[in-house]
Amino acid sequence: MRFNDMIATVLAQREDHPSALAAKWRQVVDLLAQESGEGEAGEASAWLRARRLQIPAAARRLAAESLSGRRVSPEILVYFAEDQAQVAAPLLAGARLSAEEWLALLPSLTPTGRSLLRHRRDLPADVRHALAGFGGSDFALSGRVESSGAEGLQAEPAAGAPGRDGDSQIRDLVARIENFRRQRETAAPAPDAPPSVESFHWEAGVDGVLFWVEGAPRGPIVGQSIASIAERGQYGVDGQAAGAFEKRAPFRDARFNVAGSGTGSGDWRISGVPFFDPRQGHFLGYRGTARRPRVDEVARPEGGAAAPAPDGLFGTSIPAESLRQLIHELRTPLNAIVGFAEMIDGQYLGPAAAAYRSRAADIMEQASNLLSAVDDLDTAARIETRRLQLDESSVDAVALLCRLHDAYERVAQQRGSRIAIEIARDLPPARVEQGAVERMFARILAATIGLAGEGETIGATMAVEDYAGAETTGRRMLCLSIDRPAAIAGLDEDALLDPGYSPEGDWPGAPALGLGFALRLVRNLAEAVGGALVVGDRRFLLYLPPLEPAERSSGQA
Repeated sequence: MRFNDMIATVLAQREDHPSALAAKWRQVVDLLAQESGEGEAGEASAWLRARRLQIPAAARRLAAESLSGRRVSPEILVYFAEDQAQVAAPLLAGARLSAEEWLALLPSLTPTGRSLLRHRRDLPADVRHALAGFGGSDFALSGRVESSGAEGLQAEPAAGAPGRDGDSQIRDLVARIENFRRQRETAAPAPDAPPSVESFHWEAGVDGVLFWVEGAPRGPIVGQSIASIAERGQYGVDGQAAGAFEKRAPFRDARFNVAGSGTGSGDWRISGVPFFDPRQGHFLGYRGTARRPRVDEVARPEGGAAAPAPDGLFGTSIPAESLRQLIHELRTPLNAIVGFAEMIDGQYLGPAAAAYRSRAADIMEQASNLLSAVDDLDTAARIETRRLQLDESSVDAVALLCRLHDAYERVAQQRGSRIAIEIARDLPPARVEQGAVERMFARILAATIGLAGEGETIGATMAVEDYAGAETTGRRMLCLSIDRPAAIAGLDEDALLDPGYSPEGDWPGAPALGLGFALRLVRNLAEAVGGALVVGDRRFLLYLPPLEPAERSSGQA
């Protein structure tokens, strides 16, 4: 649907009730804020101006706050700049336009609007110079000016106010004061940069708009919304937060980008939980925290990008750093797809037919598989660019293996095969990161059990064994040993670890990126935690470092 078609559709809606009028007004505001041509925007602007006073000032200010920090059309900025100062202030303080658009817009702004703009320090030099040219006329004290709480020189004439000559003298005096203030700011040494903000607490209302912040500057954050997904190149939250908001569910470590260059701007990871009226159960909003992302959670961390491997990811022609940027762009729509499919399957928006729910469940499964593949790609890219940071901890590898065995036993039964695992007694915990060892176990089990043919038994053992690696000669390590299925018998290590290799056919639990990619990922992860993956003639052997020096296993469990 074209822009003018959407405008016409919205303007044709009924407005015979205050709530209907308010909803229609907000829709027109959102449409006019988008890039548009003058022909399409003229009718919408006229409609908004005709109904300005029918919309409460609080609602108009809330709409201005929601647009702050975004790139908006000049038309919507002019519309809000004509309003009261307390309504226009949030948008004028954070709107993003090009230098050419600002220069064309300045003459159409009110003196109050230009006064608010003078307090911004992120405007281009040409725009600040043009604002200075309006100084004499903007500071004329010829009428009452409503206070907005913003800084500025505002006054109303008292009894016996001076005439035209007196007005001229006052304008000249105010202009001199403003010129002196600016010269003093220019000459003063730059203060030390404020300390970086690393976390803050926040609260949002029933509409998802943040209205309270503690621990960070309020300006760039208050007014942001967790209810809608930020468009490409815009500021806001990703699909995880927006999807959780729709179904009133908790969310954790969603992406949140704040406009500006201050201490509260940039990338954040936010977590939140909904809260409700304790008596009536009404939804009241969200409360949560925000933190700066870890190095491994951003596509390009501070300090510059590390050089990718000469041959690209896993020896391919794809630069690892380019792939990480692509991964960053893939996660948001995939999270949104999963979130909306869950809403349909769970009937959070109302009853849904069984066919739609079945299709939504399929979509969730496929999207989750894709997310798993994206995570694998991200891990592989971080390993290649030496940005993978793993926190070593004590992990009960036996309990983890037993839990995964139950899941993959069902896969084996579907194919008419079986898995038999023997675990030695009194095995020590592994000294690895929980997420890393779980990924290694899951991928190597999928690569073997999923390939087992009908009637085939895949044997596996876990014990303490000697590992004679290049850097760990004679070291005793935990070892998960798994039979190679007949489907890949006779293939050497180079063939199996080829990132492009995958057996023919559709098999349950198959790695989305191919068998070769999965095995190479397991090998690289094992080496990153101080272990190894050995491809034997008949078995895969995954070695992991124990928490304490291990003794040889004495028996089987």
